[in-house]
Amino acid sequence: MTDIQPIDSAFTGGLLRLVPMDGDRLSRVLPGTAADAGRLTDSLPVTIIIIITTILLIASLRRIVELAPSIAGCALRWKENTNLEDSVLLSISRDRLYLILILPFCILVSDRGLYRPGFIQGLPPVYGFAATTGIFLLYLMLRKASAWCFRGRKVNIKTYTFATRTFRTFFIITAAITLVTSGIMSVADVPDDTARTFLLCETAFIYMLSILRETQIFGHSCSLISAILYLCALEFLPTGILVATAIVL
Repeated sequence: MTDIQPIDSAFTGGLLRLVPMDGDRLSRVLPGTAADAGRLTDSLPVTIIIIITTILLIASLRRIVELAPSIAGCALRWKENTNLEDSVLLSISRDRLYLILILPFCILVSDRGLYRPGFIQGLPPVYGFAATTGIFLLYLMLRKASAWCFRGRKVNIKTYTFATRTFRTFFIITAAITLVTSGIMSVADVPDDTARTFLLCETAFIYMLSILRETQIFGHSCSLISAILYLCALEFLPTGILVATAIVL
């Protein structure tokens, strides 16, 4: 009759086999990591923001429909940007839509990791969204401060105002296109890295188009050199600081 060995004597050795995992896959299985906290869009505060934004967009649907041809025209022709500013009703509708889309765009940026300095990557999703929103609001304040500080006499004040407000129009275009694109890629189950790269390319392209239209507006009232100098102060300075924070922090 075979004696039954104690359990510590029955198993005298073993071999542990682990499959190498990169940091992203490891974060999905280790508790306490950022991925373990779930997606940003699953959190209650963000869900509330999405619901409120949806209600506001539905309530503004008539104005959005009236504004859409003008917004599209601004992307195609520089003159349409000045025509939009000349219309009080269209410019007010544009500004309201611009404000409505700020938080949804920040949700997209945070959820897709379009802006992810080191200190944000280690935060839970909701806190990362709050930090991203705060930095973006500071960026908008910096743009406004630059527009006030660098106002010169070499260009008509009306032209200068129209040019600085071009950002609002192209921000709407950026937010609308990237939000729709992100939704389509989510349904199509596109990998996160691929989606992030595509969204960054879209954002960069629309930003460069905005720069072109702003240059054309300035160039209509001043020399090309003066227009470039204005762009350095109004666009490249605040945007350069924003990009630098993503690299340095």
